[in-house]
Amino acid sequence: MFWVSYGKVSQDGIKGMISNPQNREEAVGKLLEAYGGKLVSYHLLLNGDIDFFIVSDIPDDKIADVALVNAMLVRGSGAIESIATVPAMRAKDAVPQMQKAQEMASAMVYEAPTKSGS
Repeated sequence: MFWVSYGKVSQDGIKGMISNPQNREEAVGKLLEAYGGKLVSYHLLLNGDIDFFIVSDIPDDKIADVALVNAMLVRGSGAIESIATVPAMRAKDAVPQMQKAQEMASAMVYEAPTKSGS
């Protein structure tokens, strides 16, 4: 399954990029491979809100490892201020999910809360 990780580089991370310019794509790829994932693409935005995004292919049974690695190893390095990882799918692959949502909506599986609280 595809996953998108995005985040913000810390001030120390930016300083490191300036003092020692380098392409970190290989390092990111090795990190993903260490727990069974594969790097699809790595992009820098450096706009201050979202500084990077990574598209990866990670087996479903390994995604819990991603959260642990992001929290402890990546953020613990001091170079990354924040990182989040969310599932992603191609639009054509989302159609079955839309159909399932349609079925569930028709069956009234979920009702939105009302103003009266009932």
